[in-house]
Amino acid sequence: MMKFQFEKYGFVDKGVVEIADLTLICGPNNVSKTYLSYSIYGFIRQFRSLVDLSLLPEQINRLKNEGSLNIDLSYYQQNLPNYIERASKAFSKTLEDYFSTPDDFFEQAKVAFSYDNFCIDLSGEFQKTVKFGQSEALIFDKAPNETTLSVAFQVTGKSKLPLRIINNIVGEAIAECLFTDMLPQPFVVTSERTGIVLFYIELDMSKNALLKQLSDKPNPIALLNSMSSRYARPIHDNIDVVRDSSSLSKRKSFIQKNKQKYQPVLDILQELLSGSFKTVDGQIFYQPREEHERDKVIVPIYIASSATKSLFLIDLYVNCLAEKQGLLVIDEPELNLHPDNQRKMASLLARLVNAGIKVLITTHSDYLIRELNNRIMLHNHLKNKESILKTENLVEQDILRPEQVKAFTLTTDHLIKEVSVDRYGINMEIFDDIIADANALADDIYYTIEE
Repeated sequence: MMKFQFEKYGFVDKGVVEIADLTLICGPNNVSKTYLSYSIYGFIRQFRSLVDLSLLPEQINRLKNEGSLNIDLSYYQQNLPNYIERASKAFSKTLEDYFSTPDDFFEQAKVAFSYDNFCIDLSGEFQKTVKFGQSEALIFDKAPNETTLSVAFQVTGKSKLPLRIINNIVGEAIAECLFTDMLPQPFVVTSERTGIVLFYIELDMSKNALLKQLSDKPNPIALLNSMSSRYARPIHDNIDVVRDSSSLSKRKSFIQKNKQKYQPVLDILQELLSGSFKTVDGQIFYQPREEHERDKVIVPIYIASSATKSLFLIDLYVNCLAEKQGLLVIDEPELNLHPDNQRKMASLLARLVNAGIKVLITTHSDYLIRELNNRIMLHNHLKNKESILKTENLVEQDILRPEQVKAFTLTTDHLIKEVSVDRYGINMEIFDDIIADANALADDIYYTIEE
């Protein structure tokens, strides 16, 4: 099981988050829930680049001069614990840049990654070609069940590539060969998603206008990048996905490729969305589900409801981008949703988990957690289980086993505390206490109203 240990991390002094099939992080506002989830996403996404697999100078010289090099991958397999430790330290040092915070905000922060039974699988084959213009190329090849990666450097005439560039490309290829299937492919849905979907066209228009104005100035791209650095990396990633949605929407996720098997996922997503998204000439449109004796409607997403906008990235992921054994990180999946749709969101999360996707969420929603608890309790032996499933329009993919779920809360003493999950669900006393207090106040007011 993947584990992330945090120290001196914003509000959090210390604690560990374990990644299960479904992982929840709960707690009050301003206690670093979002930072924790974004860091988990970022570390997994950047792991290959965080691991420095540079070759020795004599190896790079041999590759450039002789045109070939054999790399023993078993060496990296034996040193995997060192690479994980180095990656953790490297990520910790880049937190300010990752979140675009002041330089001293994460000065003492540490993120340490560990993975039970983490090992490199060398059974597969690996092939890759990196071309540099028409005259130079690096070709990588590893046969199935072999531990040697062969690298060939092809060049017509005299090579102009600096050794540093060659070393970087070779290091990236080694990391890709070793680590591609070791960690889940992550996708993040940020809490800023509604604003991103609303303003993505304006962002591009402003960027293009500024480029035009600065066309006679030096390095306008660097200026643009410096201006955009105020956004955390996950927000940048969401902006990029929305901008590329026209091309990305042409892909098919593993769920869409096998609709018959995963139809329950698509069904509950359609219940949530009550329509579909379309991208035309770079603009996103929402088409509500057609109703009898009502005209067909297609609206630009910027005038769609906030709930619809908040579901766009989730819909794009499920239909187009999801990979088997992937990791979906959602900051507040209940965002802008009516309580009825929060319950449906719980069903979507359960069905995604049972389809083979790991899900990590932060949440403030009592409705969401109570509905997830219903799905956990359905795993018990019930005399009337079939009747409940039929009456509530539930399917087997809605049922969660307690061992599939991990939950954590942020405490007032600045610790990450694991919350127990048993046959009755997630024990979230923080919500129960708040609801009890509200009910007690309502009783006090009700019974003292004068007739």
